[in-house]
Amino acid sequence: MRIMVVDDNRHSLQSLCLVLSDLGHEPVAFEHPSSALTASGEDFFPLVITDIRMPGMDGLELLQRIKTRPFSEASDVVIITGHGDMQTAVEALRKGAYDYLSKPINAKELAVVVERCAEHQALRLENLELKSHMQEKVAEATRDMAKSLEEARHLLREVTGIGQMVAESPAMRRLVDEALIMHGNPGVSVLIEGETGTGKEVLARLIHHGNGASDAPFIGINCAAIPSELFESELFGHEPGAYTGSRASGAPGKLEAAGNGTVFLDEVAELPLSLQPKLLRALEERAFYRLGGVKRRSFEARVICAANRDLAGMVEKGLFRRDLYHRLQVGHLRIPPLRERKEDIVVLAELILRREAERKKKHFRAFSPEAMTTLLRYSWPGNVRELENTLERAVLMHDGEELTPLHLNFLTLAAWAQDAQEGPPAETHNWFAQTAGGQLVLPESPFDLEELTNSIVLAAVARFDGNKSKAANYLGLSRFALHRRLQAMEKA
Repeated sequence: MRIMVVDDNRHSLQSLCLVLSDLGHEPVAFEHPSSALTASGEDFFPLVITDIRMPGMDGLELLQRIKTRPFSEASDVVIITGHGDMQTAVEALRKGAYDYLSKPINAKELAVVVERCAEHQALRLENLELKSHMQEKVAEATRDMAKSLEEARHLLREVTGIGQMVAESPAMRRLVDEALIMHGNPGVSVLIEGETGTGKEVLARLIHHGNGASDAPFIGINCAAIPSELFESELFGHEPGAYTGSRASGAPGKLEAAGNGTVFLDEVAELPLSLQPKLLRALEERAFYRLGGVKRRSFEARVICAANRDLAGMVEKGLFRRDLYHRLQVGHLRIPPLRERKEDIVVLAELILRREAERKKKHFRAFSPEAMTTLLRYSWPGNVRELENTLERAVLMHDGEELTPLHLNFLTLAAWAQDAQEGPPAETHNWFAQTAGGQLVLPESPFDLEELTNSIVLAAVARFDGNKSKAANYLGLSRFALHRRLQAMEKA
C-alpha cells in the first residue's frame, strides 16, 4: 500500500519510512505539508500519516484540506500527537482522522494501525466495486424492465385489437383522427355506430388508449346480455339490502370500478327505456346514486356507447330517448362497413393471414392475385369479423406458401348467391341463370368456360362443406375425377 508520510523532522520521517518499508508497504516521504497537499491532489494515497506539529500548516489543517478534496477525501489519515496530548487526538478524530499515534511511536502499534487501514481501504474498494456492479445491474434491470414494459404494451395493443387498427381508406383515416380527438377529451361521451363486426370495440379501445397504452381500466358491459332489473346495479352499484339477493355489504358499480378509465356500453340500443333517463342524468351531471342509496357519487370514467342498430330510426319510432341520443351524438362516430372501404380489405387480409399462419404453424405468406380478387369481390356482410373467421378457417384447413381461391372455396357459394341477386356483373366474373322454362340465359359478354366450370366445382365442394364424395356425386363425377380437377386448379 502506498503511504504518504509527512513530518518536518527528517530523522523521524526516515525512521517511519524504514518501519513501513519493513512491513511491506511503499512509503512516500514529505517534509513540507504544502508539498504533501499538492501531491494528494495529483495521486491517491490510501493512507496518510502526518505529524501534528509542523510549521506553516499543522496536521489538523492538512487533515481538513485533504478531506475536502474529491481526489483524496477517501484517504485514511492518521495523526501523530505528542505524548499525553489527548485533547488534540480527540479533535483530530472529530475532523475525520482514522486514528492517532502518540510519540514516541511504538512499531507494533504502528503496524496494527496500518494493517487496520489496509483492511478498511480493501473493504472500501470492495464496496465501490459492488456498488459499481449494483449500478450496472440496476441499469441493466431498468433496461430490461423498459423493454418488458414496451413488450407488454405492444402485447396489450395486440390483445385489445388496437395493434390491428387498419386505416388505409380515407374514411377510416378520418375516423382514427376523430377517435384520437375523443381520447383527449375524456369528459365527452362517445357513440360509435356501425354494422356487426365492423370493429366498434376496437375503435372504443383506441379512444381509451390513444397513441399509447393506458394503464387505466377498460370495462365493457353488453347491454343486451344483462337483465333490465340488474342493469342499474351493474352500472351504478347498490347499497346493502337494496334488493333480494344483493350483497350484504353492498357493491360498487362499473362506473366506480373504472376509476379514471373507460366504461364501454355495447349494444346500447338494447337498453330499456326505463333506464335511459338514469343514464342520461349520470352523463350530464357526471354523478349517480347507487341503487337503494342516498349518497351522491361523482365519477371520472369516460363513457363510450356502441350500437349496430339505427338509433335515429329508433328515436323516430319512440324506441330510444331523443334526449339521450342527442347527448351521445356530441361524440358521434360511424364506422363504415367493410364493403365501403375496399382499401382496408387488402391490408386487413394480409395482417390476419400472417397472424393466423404464425398461430397455427402454417407456411402461408401471401395471397394469389385470384384469391385477393375473390376477397375484394365479396360483400362481407359480417364485416371484419367475417373476414377474420374466413381466413382463420382457410389457414386451419390448408397450408402452402400462397393462399389460392381453392382455399376459399366455401366463399364461392355465397358469392354466387350475391351475384344472382345483383344481376350480371362486370367482365371480371362469369354469371348465368336459368329461367322458369328451363332455358339457359348466358351473359352478353364472352366468358371463360374453364373458369366457369372451376367456379361450379368449387361451389359444389363448398355446398357439402368439403365432402368431396358428396360433391362428386352432386356433379355427376367420380371422386377421382373431382380430385384430379381440384389438383389441377391448385397448380394453375
